[in-house]
Amino acid sequence: MYIPNLFDGKERCEITLRNDLNKYNNTHDETGILTIYLNTDLGEGNQQSGEWKIRLKNGLKKLKEYTESSGSKDEQKAYKKLADEANQRIYDLQTDMQKALIFIASADGELRAEYILQVPVETEFHWEKKPIVTQLQDMESKFPPAGIIMVQQRDVILMDTALGEINEEKRFSWEFESEDWKQYKGNASSDRTSSGTTQVDEVQQRFDENRLRWYKSLAPMLDKEIKKRGLQGAYLVGNKEAVRDLEKHLGTKILDVIPKNLISKPSHEILNHVYGESVR
Repeated sequence: MYIPNLFDGKERCEITLRNDLNKYNNTHDETGILTIYLNTDLGEGNQQSGEWKIRLKNGLKKLKEYTESSGSKDEQKAYKKLADEANQRIYDLQTDMQKALIFIASADGELRAEYILQVPVETEFHWEKKPIVTQLQDMESKFPPAGIIMVQQRDVILMDTALGEINEEKRFSWEFESEDWKQYKGNASSDRTSSGTTQVDEVQQRFDENRLRWYKSLAPMLDKEIKKRGLQGAYLVGNKEAVRDLEKHLGTKILDVIPKNLISKPSHEILNHVYGESVR
């Protein structure tokens, strides 16, 4: 989950991580900028007892000692204010925590950004004149903006992802009456006309007979969405036969094929299947 920074109030869909990083690299605050990378992965044994809370407390304490030994009174005051805000905010977000949290804020109030991530980080605390974004840059390279296309017969879902997180979902459902694909934002499914088993069987049979043609008509819609969103490619997920039939019509770069039916799985399970060990 990405929480917008306060450079200009824009939402995630309007500002890419690449733009964020460019701004971070050009940001300077003479008083100080607090950068926190916090490992919050509950899958790790020691995290079950709240290890991240100890890491947070110790990390902020060490930075406080650093500012008290080498910083001016104004710097010490600014750090304490930001550290208190960061501590409170991170506790406020603990029910949403996944594998990592990044918090960046400047003393002048011009910069504030938060990232709750499904990918791991090394716990680090920094108080510098510039934000420390090395880990964020590494993750941007490792988990670039990409699509996950999940195929299950007459339903196809496109997930817009970055940093191992889902930014948005779009569903394409084939409709019997119009013999065409209908688009839905999110994962809301179309209302199918299915008054009985006979009609359901008829719809399925008709789709199976024309599947190649229907997937051929869907492929340009998916290519257009991926290009519009600036995604660097797509992962194809689903039944081997259906994925194969759709793949042959896509112009998008295919990053990998996962022959599993995951369309009904929770988001974190889908991401773990797609990214495998790289997000564990």
